[in-house]
Amino acid sequence: MPSVFEEKNNHKAIMRVGLPAMLGQLTTLIYNLADTFFVSLTKEPAMIAAVTLCAPILLIIMSIACVFGMGGSSVIARLLGEDKKEESGTTMNFCVYAMAIAGVAVLALGLVFLQPLAKISGADADNIAYTCDYLKWIFLGAPFIMMANGFVHLFRSVGLIKEGTIGLVLGNAINMVLDYVFIAIFRW
Repeated sequence: MPSVFEEKNNHKAIMRVGLPAMLGQLTTLIYNLADTFFVSLTKEPAMIAAVTLCAPILLIIMSIACVFGMGGSSVIARLLGEDKKEESGTTMNFCVYAMAIAGVAVLALGLVFLQPLAKISGADADNIAYTCDYLKWIFLGAPFIMMANGFVHLFRSVGLIKEGTIGLVLGNAINMVLDYVFIAIFRW
């Protein structure tokens, strides 16, 4: 089977890249629904509200990763198309370091501005404690969230489409299992 970059049929190439991308996004959506479902098992409205209030901040973190992942993958794919392998490697390195540095910056700034960010996201007196608690875990995971989301796109740029999708789906599945274990079993 030819590489997606060698595929002569554009429709096939788009399907080989597009279907795994849609599958990855679908599992991310299912993970977000599962997260809310498991928190709803607590029957605590303030906790459920906290998950909802934190979702936009989580999406912003993922979007920052996409800046380096999608943007970098576009540059890398073009460089590989021009047979500039050394420059594509340099670009890949830049993207990885940029995601790591951005992840640590988001972690630090998020923890410093935890309360104001919770209030900006819509937390009130009833759910501010839960929102801050949930945001704390999101910010602690920010470097890993950013690397995981960015690498999916970078993998695609070098033709590792299946591997990137498997990593994303596996990560989301593990998160759902851990949600169940921590919330339903340990009652965290």
